[in-house]
Amino acid sequence: MAEAFGIVAGAVGMSAAFTACVDCFEYVQFGRHFGRDYQTDLLALNCSRIRLTRWGQAVDILNDPKMGRPDATSEQIQTVKNTLYQILVLFADSAKISQEYTTGEDLSVLSSDSMDSTFIALNNKMRELAIKRQKRSNILKITLWALYRKSEFKNLIGGISSLIDNIEKIFPAPQAQVTLVKQEATELHDRGALELVQSAAEGVGSLLQNAVKEALSGHRYLNVLVKGKAQAGDAVSSDWHGKAVGASHVYDGVVVDNDGKALIGNKYGGKDFWDD
Repeated sequence: MAEAFGIVAGAVGMSAAFTACVDCFEYVQFGRHFGRDYQTDLLALNCSRIRLTRWGQAVDILNDPKMGRPDATSEQIQTVKNTLYQILVLFADSAKISQEYTTGEDLSVLSSDSMDSTFIALNNKMRELAIKRQKRSNILKITLWALYRKSEFKNLIGGISSLIDNIEKIFPAPQAQVTLVKQEATELHDRGALELVQSAAEGVGSLLQNAVKEALSGHRYLNVLVKGKAQAGDAVSSDWHGKAVGASHVYDGVVVDNDGKALIGNKYGGKDFWDD
């Protein structure tokens, strides 16, 4: 049977396959041929990693075998497991290519010493968020490997993005993902970091890119009439910790009836809006 890093297809459970996929991001290095692109490419890889962990937390993959869908069929669950395994195969293939380079070539790799301090802090924050969601790691016993060509990176990150697209279509959990991605945007703290992530997430994570764009530009609420209770924008959860980042919101023509109640933009922690 097919193997990736010694893991046989069908021989591991769902949570183990997911954890192994997230682990793999930790082992990728970049060769010196990437130059200054190293910073943005590493950030793009971390955007992909955090996207996978966001989906995993949204569907509670480590605890819920049905991934939030009681009506999920065994075929759908197996498809997700197979897809996670294919992500492992992509990483394994890139590691194999790395090993095929000969000693006569420049096989030196870039390190954090080659990065600007802003990129270092940002990548560390995204790594921290991903690890926190993963809850456990180090399932794999493998060594670091390097990507030496831009084409190898594009194939890897493009393949991962496509496979995550597939599992999100089967088990989307849109509301939970929106809440989590807003938390990510607020955790990034400053405008410079948000702008870097917005650029790096292009083609990798549209949900993150849109959340960052919203954080940078603020909301516009025009001609809003509220009868009863209504929430529009932000909120996040009561266990939120961090800074609020973004431009000022614009409110024009917002009307709330006498018996109405509205939350229009922001509110990051504390009592839930819907709780009286």
